[in-house]
Amino acid sequence: MVLIINCFRCGFLKTITSLEMKAIDLNATYLGVSPIQLMENAGRAVAEEVAGRFDKNASVTVLAGQGRNGGDGMVAARHLACQGVDVSIVLVGSEERISDPNVSLNWNAVKRMTSTIKVRIARDSQLIPTAEGSIVVDALLGTGIKGKITQPYLDAVKAINRSDAFSV
Repeated sequence: MVLIINCFRCGFLKTITSLEMKAIDLNATYLGVSPIQLMENAGRAVAEEVAGRFDKNASVTVLAGQGRNGGDGMVAARHLACQGVDVSIVLVGSEERISDPNVSLNWNAVKRMTSTIKVRIARDSQLIPTAEGSIVVDALLGTGIKGKITQPYLDAVKAINRSDAFSV
């Protein structure tokens, strides 16, 4: 798996392998930056970028997986909702399968924001919605993915690819 980091502001483009990303995460932990801080910073940065590039009246759908990338998306959803953006989040998979405590913490926070975030759970492919809104945030899978993408993630990826929304 290869991660491509693209800085919209300066045009910087860097390719990072999953092994390099794991080393970056371990180094951050060694230096005292916790996984929850990394998740908060990543999600907030996505929210700031989306809010800075698009009209405040835009609607955002976050498709979140059960892992740390999903946690980043949950944080982004929280921050966007706090800025008054119309946000929906779809957890792809089952909340019982969220094993990372940091992801659980963010999922529980998002679930409580019932007046500002529309929350849905897509336990199987039949429940994957069409990616609605003008912007869709792909927070499905990160660098930990191995092998082929399986259901319900495969149908979620297809929904993103079929959507006319701007994909982040």
